[in-house]
Amino acid sequence: MGAQCGAHSPAREPIKLMETLFWISAAVIFYVYAGYPAILTIMARRQRLTRLDENYLPSVALVIAAYNEEKVLREKLENSLALNYPSDRLEIVVVSDGSIDATDEIADSYGHHDVRLYRMNPRGGKTRALNTIIPKTQGEILVLSDANTMYRPDAIRKLVRHFADPTVGAVSGDVRLVNAAPSHSASESLYYRYERWIQTLESRIGSIIGADGAMYALARKHFRPPPQETIVDDFVISMTVARLGFRVLYDPEAIAIEHGTLTAREEFFRKVRIIAGGIQALKLGVGLPRLKQPSLLVGYISHKLLRWSVPCLLLAVLLCSATLISKPFYAIIFAAQVSFYLAALTYGLDTFGFRHRRFAGIAYYFFLVNGAALLGIWRGLRGAQSVTWSRTTR
Repeated sequence: MGAQCGAHSPAREPIKLMETLFWISAAVIFYVYAGYPAILTIMARRQRLTRLDENYLPSVALVIAAYNEEKVLREKLENSLALNYPSDRLEIVVVSDGSIDATDEIADSYGHHDVRLYRMNPRGGKTRALNTIIPKTQGEILVLSDANTMYRPDAIRKLVRHFADPTVGAVSGDVRLVNAAPSHSASESLYYRYERWIQTLESRIGSIIGADGAMYALARKHFRPPPQETIVDDFVISMTVARLGFRVLYDPEAIAIEHGTLTAREEFFRKVRIIAGGIQALKLGVGLPRLKQPSLLVGYISHKLLRWSVPCLLLAVLLCSATLISKPFYAIIFAAQVSFYLAALTYGLDTFGFRHRRFAGIAYYFFLVNGAALLGIWRGLRGAQSVTWSRTTR
């Protein structure tokens, strides 16, 4: 009897709680990185193909958002003028959000090529700039671009061919990063290949969860101005299109090149901003799927909400395994986590030759991404992330 009472004693309750928390956290992490893609793979066998029309050439407004982009804007405008798209159907607009360098002068110098410049003063952020400029453009299709993103000549043709299908509301392209810092370039490339794979699967069964702000197109009639304080305009604008009931697709053949961040610090705070913006959008209630859109809702929860929660879940797994370390299984799990994080740390510090080990690089980038997510969540909840953006070193 005494043994039975001991088996159910209150002292065992914290242990059971820790074990439960451990397995729930581990299960959610597994679902985010492996379970959700597996479900998408199964569902993608029932592909929903769009009706592509290579000869579909609607009028297009290419809107280039710029802030202090004197180093890249001339190249961007030359790139835009060289696009393989009928010039009488292509409107090129630069919206300069309070630039204080030579950005405005460079854009002005292309006036004879029918490039239009709109100056925004005082500076108010990209969302405010887009909300102001888009009603002043004429194109049936809006193509929104960053100033440092160079399109392949056929990129706009690849994007707009999808709009021959009336179920399509927006299309995101494949922006390939080059010349990123050696500390994270290889791991970042692996991460983006994984992301593009998921987006390909999401496109086949419905919609991707958020477009790439460096290159995406949407039908003008589906544009809804997001709140001026919105941080991640690309995510909110594209998700609003999906919320309206239209598909948002990823086209791997619409290709652009962009220089990656040159330091791990820049990459870290770029990701902090993205996550903080996602949390802000959730708080504002913008770009959220409707309850009657189950596929989109599951994608939003799985690809975004649960992904954002991963750093908190990782901390829970670490804490629980440390608490349960007296049990061999949890001791092994704890040791594996500590080894993983030590590999990331030594890679970051460039000690013991770890910079030449691929596994350590992956651990480092994983740590960087989830560390940024943790800070991003904090900033997003506190409303501490600025709506204006800072250009990175290129």
